[in-house]
Amino acid sequence: MPISPLNDWNVSYSMIAFFERALKGHSRVERFTRTRDIFFDIELTNGIVLKVLLVDEYTLGLAALHRAQSEFPEMEFIVTGANWNGYTQEAKEYGKLQSIGVFNVEEFFGALHWSEPKKYYQKDSRGRPVYAYK
Repeated sequence: MPISPLNDWNVSYSMIAFFERALKGHSRVERFTRTRDIFFDIELTNGIVLKVLLVDEYTLGLAALHRAQSEFPEMEFIVTGANWNGYTQEAKEYGKLQSIGVFNVEEFFGALHWSEPKKYYQKDSRGRPVYAYK
C-alpha cells in the first residue's frame, strides 16, 4: 500500500480515501477540508466544525495520543480509521479529561448524529456503553 509522503503517521492513501468517501456520504456532514494530509475540518449541517485527526493505530494508546496533541494541538477528535482498530481504556479516559473524542471510525460516524459528539458511545442490548478497547 502506498503511504502518502505528506504524513509520517503511516496512514495509507486508501484509508484517507475511504474516510473522505464516508464523509461525503454522511447525512450530517455539510463539507470538509483536509490539511496536513490526515487532519480534517468537518463542518456539520448544524454549522459546528469538528477538528479531526485520522490515524491508523490498531490500538491507540496514550503515547500516540500525546504525540497527536503535540503535532496537532487544535485536534478535538482522534479517529483510528478502521472498525477493527481500537484504543486503550487509558487513552479513552485521558481523551475525556482533555476534551478529545477518541474513537474508531465506526464510532466516529455514529457520534456525528449526537448533539455532543465527544460524549458518544455505542450501547449493548441492555443499553450499557460499549467501547472499542484493545
